[in-house]
Amino acid sequence: MPLPAKSSLDPLKEFERYLRSQDRAEKTITDYLTDLHLFAEWFKETNDEPFKPKSLTPTDVRDYRAYLLNVKRQSPATINRRLVTLRVFCRWALNAELIASNPTNAIKPVKQVQQAPRWLDRKEQYALRRASEKDGDPRNLAIILLLTNTGLRVSEVAGLKLSDIEMSDRKGQVTVHGKGTKVRTIPLNAEIRKALRDFLAKRPKVHHHALYLNKKGEALGRLARLERVTPHMLRHTIAKNLVDQSVSLDQVVMLMGHRSLTTTARYTQPSQQDLARAVEKLTNE
Repeated sequence: MPLPAKSSLDPLKEFERYLRSQDRAEKTITDYLTDLHLFAEWFKETNDEPFKPKSLTPTDVRDYRAYLLNVKRQSPATINRRLVTLRVFCRWALNAELIASNPTNAIKPVKQVQQAPRWLDRKEQYALRRASEKDGDPRNLAIILLLTNTGLRVSEVAGLKLSDIEMSDRKGQVTVHGKGTKVRTIPLNAEIRKALRDFLAKRPKVHHHALYLNKKGEALGRLARLERVTPHMLRHTIAKNLVDQSVSLDQVVMLMGHRSLTTTARYTQPSQQDLARAVEKLTNE
């Protein structure tokens, strides 16, 4: 039995078979096909002809991008995701010899303003601190204060050894073995030193080099009635606090262990809370 001509095959079904042969996640396949069906509907309505790969032109892709942006008012992230879907589809179609050239090659994504990272505002920080104090576990308080006062990554906190902590009555520091072979030394303020001393006084007397031993417990973020609080959000919080206190960016880079000023500069962007407070200042008293 002869194979059907390429032109008689349903390109979307063939594309789905290709995705499945690549062992793509089911959600990824569903998202790609949904995006393509939406594009096919737009193409048919706009051009008064069924969508076929060989009929697709760069102008169609540009018009579709403009339609999503100006008519549907969709976010840059959504538009760019749909453009990515078209690129993946067109690369497949090119390899399958359904098109002679890729019409998405010269199409640029929609520019989007980089959103500031999510951090805790002062009220949220207070709630988390209060919850850790009410919890009564010095281990939890020591972890929270390390995360919110040093900017350590959660993996760095988990990997701390007793020998990484140096403290005296008036000063202290923690040696952090970060990503790759990077090592940095972070000063410990009086608050953290006290919390660590309280924790070490009650730490199980076992011969283990790890500072923190495994322990299960309810998430402090939930106890503080804060939704979706993550350890990395606490890292964002200290970076934002440092920037708000006018600490120079080069110092923040050193403390946070960032690779460049570009990463640190994200924290100079205003959050939605910052913008809300700025607008409130316009209110007549």
